[in-house]
Amino acid sequence: MDKENLPSEEFRTPENILQPDVRTEMMGVQSIEQFYENIKSYQLGQHVDEKIRVQFDTIKNLYLHAYFVYRFFPIVSHQLYVTLEHALRECIGEKKLDDFRKSKNKQLPKKGPKLSRGLKLCMTYIVENELIKNEDFSAWQRGKKQRAEEVYSRKISEIIDSKNLDSYEWNEDEIDYENVVYEYDYLEVVMESAAGIRNSLAHGSPMLSPTPIIEFDITSTIINKVYERFKG
Repeated sequence: MDKENLPSEEFRTPENILQPDVRTEMMGVQSIEQFYENIKSYQLGQHVDEKIRVQFDTIKNLYLHAYFVYRFFPIVSHQLYVTLEHALRECIGEKKLDDFRKSKNKQLPKKGPKLSRGLKLCMTYIVENELIKNEDFSAWQRGKKQRAEEVYSRKISEIIDSKNLDSYEWNEDEIDYENVVYEYDYLEVVMESAAGIRNSLAHGSPMLSPTPIIEFDITSTIINKVYERFKG
């Protein structure tokens, strides 16, 4: 491999610092504009503390630079969850979180694991106090939409069978997107995975894969909604 023109692991030089990492191009990404389009819509509102907004934008800048240095991806993922924890602590306050931790730990078996002062504590607090909800997340909304369409599809099949029809025209107006029953607990998945990913990366991990865009969605949604509900 021509390391000067196709750099990957080695320390860069002023001459090749802006050469895309060969692994980035293997992902099918042909320009940094594609990276920019991936994350430009994920923003923190003005109601969020400025220092948190600056941290979040710094991570977005680092994500853009991962186009040139593939190994920036794990740092991006780690810093997203570090910033999430920082934001929740700033918004809620250390005293409220500590009082909550002590109260929760009193309810746990004496010899069992306890809640520590980490991201899982923050996540548990915002879930139990309904500062974040399943319906806040775009992934959950997409799941609910899909569920409504599945229910409608079955209804169409029943109509076709019962009336002996050859076909039935799909009609969006007939789909009950609002009232469909969708009980998937996305929050439980987020709560368990967020702390796990954060701790794995913080304590050293061989993980080397592109930062999932959904991590920007999850962290920005939580920060925006918690600030809105807690301080609003």
